[in-house]
Amino acid sequence: MLALAIFSGIFGTYMWMRAREPLPGASSTEGACVLWFVGSSSMSRWASLQQDLYPWYAQNRGIAGATMPELNLHFAHDEAKHAPQAIVYYAGDNDLAFGRKVEDTVADLKEFLAIKSRLFGKTPVFLISLKPSPTRWEQRADQEHYNAAAKAIALTRTDVAYVDIVPMLLENGRPGPFFKEDGLHLNDEGYRRWKIALRRTLDERFKPEVLARCNPTRS
Repeated sequence: MLALAIFSGIFGTYMWMRAREPLPGASSTEGACVLWFVGSSSMSRWASLQQDLYPWYAQNRGIAGATMPELNLHFAHDEAKHAPQAIVYYAGDNDLAFGRKVEDTVADLKEFLAIKSRLFGKTPVFLISLKPSPTRWEQRADQEHYNAAAKAIALTRTDVAYVDIVPMLLENGRPGPFFKEDGLHLNDEGYRRWKIALRRTLDERFKPEVLARCNPTRS
């Protein structure tokens, strides 16, 4: 019993320390033209991210299977000396699937934005709407409530933009062929559609001088 107690104490301390590590994917490249992609596996699995967002410098800082409180804890301990040009955020999908209430996920989103403001001031945040995946189709009502709340938050803040990817992933009102065989994660075409929606919003929200410096190849 003593050995088990010692092991539990050591393991608990280890997990406590791990939870307070910064988000993965940190880089010596910081500041202008850097985009952070923060979120769960939909972010961490975006293998073509740097190519898709070029010439922006895209840093994948996602965590597979992450929940919003977990992301908030890691994000609060980030050690970047300079704010990125913007943060692209996708989370809440797992939280709702694990039974967390919509109002709690919205509170977690507000906490993320509060941490962002404390650490990085007016750095823009681009909120990607929760995707309508086949595996989690029964949760669409909760996802839609969360998406509506995220959009409402974006309308009240100059540092937040909402990126609605739902219509681009539906065909005839149902999930289209944009997901892997697990019915949850995006395939290449799904990510291509994300890229289109995100690039469009980036071009709309940033000032011409920022775009000329960071994305001179935009159409």
